[in-house]
Amino acid sequence: MIPEARLEAVGRALARAVGLSLASGLAVALRDAVEAAAAELGVRAAELCARVEAEDGPATLVLAEHAVVAETSFWRHPEALQVLAAHLAERPGPLSLWSAGCATGEEPYSLAIALAEAGRVGRGDRILATDLSARALERGRAGLFRARALRRLPRALAGRWFQASDRGARVDEGIARLVTFERHNLLAPPPPGPFDAVLCRNVLIYFEPAEAAAALGRLVEPLAPGGLLVLGPVELPLASGLGLEWIEAGGATLLRRPG
Repeated sequence: MIPEARLEAVGRALARAVGLSLASGLAVALRDAVEAAAAELGVRAAELCARVEAEDGPATLVLAEHAVVAETSFWRHPEALQVLAAHLAERPGPLSLWSAGCATGEEPYSLAIALAEAGRVGRGDRILATDLSARALERGRAGLFRARALRRLPRALAGRWFQASDRGARVDEGIARLVTFERHNLLAPPPPGPFDAVLCRNVLIYFEPAEAAAALGRLVEPLAPGGLLVLGPVELPLASGLGLEWIEAGGATLLRRPG
């Protein structure tokens, strides 16, 4: 049995490495996560704890895989997607967008669908989708989803942008080609921009306060002048003091980098 004090130390080390607060609903029972990660690495739980506390990167990433729950779906907070797509619809040239903390891909694919619905088919737009979880990214690349993931998506959109099969609904090839998946830690330096928009919704609420502030700085850094940041509704207060312009429209709030 792992002592509670040892688990708390491991939890603090995990938060420093990837931001996750184990007081949040994102983390499963840490004890179970430690035991599952240790089994995957073929070591004892005590050794796994020691490696994470010593800031062993590979061991910490394996623990993170077992500590997060990737609960998401298509068309979450659709008003934000639609307002963002409307703001970007008439911009010249291809768009470069970043979906940070994308989990299994529902958000970047939803963004691609919103842009297509706004008339940007064939404009060369690209969406970089990143997440800490390699398993989630693998599922996102597969582009195959169960009915639960599509439960919020209007039926007309599902009919246009998915092909049904006996294994589930597969995202349209044209939509899938817009999205590239890569592994990324939000506390690491951001991907090279500039980005016309960055989306990171319902991720930072699961971070420790200091790590959330650090991650926000990473999200803003690669925004182009005039670029837009989209956070989850309850995360917006975290962005006060960043010098961003607040745009209220259609029941959604976008944050704009001046310039």
